[in-house]
Amino acid sequence: MQVRRHFAFAILWGATCGWAQNSSPAPVWWAKYQYLSQHAADAAPAKTASLVVGSNVDVSNECGPQSETFITLNPAAPAVLAAGSNENTIGLNRSFDGGATFGTPGVVAGKSLPFAIAIPAISFRGALVYPACDADRSSGPHRGRLYCSWMDLTHNGTTDIFAAFSDDHGTTWSAPDPVTDHLTIAVDRFYPWLSVDPVTGVVNISFYDTRNDTTGQRFMTDVYFTHSRDGVAWLSPNVRVSSVSSNEHDCNGLFPCSAIDYGNQYGDYEGLVSFGGVSHPIWTDSRRQQSSLAGCRTNQAMEEVFTATVR
Repeated sequence: MQVRRHFAFAILWGATCGWAQNSSPAPVWWAKYQYLSQHAADAAPAKTASLVVGSNVDVSNECGPQSETFITLNPAAPAVLAAGSNENTIGLNRSFDGGATFGTPGVVAGKSLPFAIAIPAISFRGALVYPACDADRSSGPHRGRLYCSWMDLTHNGTTDIFAAFSDDHGTTWSAPDPVTDHLTIAVDRFYPWLSVDPVTGVVNISFYDTRNDTTGQRFMTDVYFTHSRDGVAWLSPNVRVSSVSSNEHDCNGLFPCSAIDYGNQYGDYEGLVSFGGVSHPIWTDSRRQQSSLAGCRTNQAMEEVFTATVR
């Protein structure tokens, strides 16, 4: 597998460099979800009782091959899924009329983490349990299959990336399985993003991984990538995408460090898009965190946005 690395710098929502922190909710997915929760009553009052919104809910929205709409929820509290279970779950709700109405929320999988965890690499910000989901829109053998991935605890207290799939529009799901390499050392993985190639049907996942840490504390991260043709067998070994590790705990041993925004380590998520056998992960990278960069809040680069091409 070939990885072609590129550098890209951008001013993102809530970015540390260039502009002041924006405390507003995240843009696209939050706006979609708020609209659905506030306006669904206009189309179907009887359906809105099953969609109760908390103050901060992790949401992934994906569209199936026939324009079905699926909303996955990560409830931080039982009230978020008023008509569903009060267990700690990755939940799913779905619409077959373009979002005008939604049914009763279902369950993708149970999980151990309620909302976030302060693992060493992101101990001040806390890594959020974001479900990242997509649908196979290709003409391949798994057309229509739904895939979801998320972070959860392992038996030894570290975090890993799990995935499951559904072949019946989200009614039932496969047992969750890890998508990462099984290593003998303690490793944290967090912030997965998932993209199903609409041409090939291959499901791709990128994530942060601490396997290359040299501090002995799991502070250092790299971005890794894996893929599967069926959601069962995942590429192993995973592919290292980033060429230099990041550390948002200290600056080569200096702690605290003015080049790190401890309240916003790594932000909320990374990104990934795949098409025609080519994938483009995008992530927060701090390899040049102490480099001078005029216009930033501390006149240091702090965090930058990187991307790469994976074939």
